[in-house]
Amino acid sequence: MPGPVSDAYHPEFSTDANAEDVRDMLRRARDRISTALGPELKNILEVAHADPSDQIASQDYELRLSEQELRAFRFAIDRSLETI
Repeated sequence: MPGPVSDAYHPEFSTDANAEDVRDMLRRARDRISTALGPELKNILEVAHADPSDQIASQDYELRLSEQELRAFRFAIDRSLETI
């Protein structure tokens, strides 16, 4: 009889623990963006139709993204594009 399985299988990330690591990375990156944007959520069509040159003016918070955060967002954007 085989021993206990320590982690469930995940079809894309091989284990649920790996999938949770990816979710955690994306959450951390999103939290940093949310700090810069503030808590207000906007309709995505309103955002898509807005002037793309609008800047967020904040003296209190400068947003610089790490390579990990940029790669996380590119991953998230690619996955989003697959579902639209």
